[in-house]
Amino acid sequence: MKNKILCCCLMVLASALNAQMTEKQKIGEVLDSWHLAAANADFDAYFGKMTKDGVFVGTDAMENWQNEEFRTFSKPYFDRGKA
Repeated sequence: MKNKILCCCLMVLASALNAQMTEKQKIGEVLDSWHLAAANADFDAYFGKMTKDGVFVGTDAMENWQNEEFRTFSKPYFDRGKA
């Protein structure tokens, strides 16, 4: 009986760890594709990953841009191919 309980606990733990890795991998993939869109100056792909109410946080802690404001500011840079 103890072996069955231990086995079930290990299975649940393994499943939870696998789910966490999967979520981390998904987050990593989104971030990688977002950075690639910036590197390629792909405006639509870059902003397509942000929600309408998204906030871009810059390198300075005080640099916070609302999505629409950041789109307007950054559009000329994307258009020149230098996002």
